[in-house]
Amino acid sequence: MKLKAAFFDVDGTLLSHRSGSVPKDTREALKMLRAKGVLVFTSTGRHILELSDLPVRDLKFDGYVLLNGQLCLDGDRKALSGYEIDPADIRQILPLFEQRELPIAFVEKERIYINFIDERVRRAQSAISSQLPKIDRYRGSEVYLVNVFAKEKEVSQVMRRMPHCKMTWWSDFGTDIIAKEGGKVVGMQQILSRYGIAPEEIIAFGDGENDMEMLKFAGTGVAMGNAEPFVKACADYVTDDVDAGGISNALRHFGIQ
Repeated sequence: MKLKAAFFDVDGTLLSHRSGSVPKDTREALKMLRAKGVLVFTSTGRHILELSDLPVRDLKFDGYVLLNGQLCLDGDRKALSGYEIDPADIRQILPLFEQRELPIAFVEKERIYINFIDERVRRAQSAISSQLPKIDRYRGSEVYLVNVFAKEKEVSQVMRRMPHCKMTWWSDFGTDIIAKEGGKVVGMQQILSRYGIAPEEIIAFGDGENDMEMLKFAGTGVAMGNAEPFVKACADYVTDDVDAGGISNALRHFGIQ
């Protein structure tokens, strides 16, 4: 494999929520890749503010695909690209946000905030080792991602008000809503264009629903052992669990490590 770059989901891929840490073998694998001249990027639904609060904060990355591709940063955390949600869609769901009918979080370039917190929010955030968002109000800035903490029927009601958007689930009560034309692949393409790298020259690791298109897009897509079966079906290779050396074992399988 002529490998020039590696893209990593964070939750369940780099970060184990069982141990609340990045496994030692995963840390060593990332250092090894960079030592070999392979560029290392995140490709996550997370915001850079969240990454700064998680055990991945000390890992060195050459760039960041964030918010499921809606925001991309270089290695110095300077913005490369951004794709906001259509303001018309935000206006359509603003009454739900302001009337606190459902727990809804808005993610902007510089802040993350929610209208109110209930048990659904607490459970979803706890499952991904995250603090609760701050309660705040919408002030008119661009929104890049929306989280709705609810069940499928309630989320469907929100999506009917957001015709220019699509969504993915990340927990029983957690969803990511982004622009319909967006996604991790869109963000990855921005990174690849900047560095002159082709999709066949990259490897990507993921475990969630929002990783499926990324695994199909990459020259080599690797699903973690803890991924759902429908995610594994999109991958070129299925490795072990995040807690069982999944990343290092996959690199060894492909003769990279």
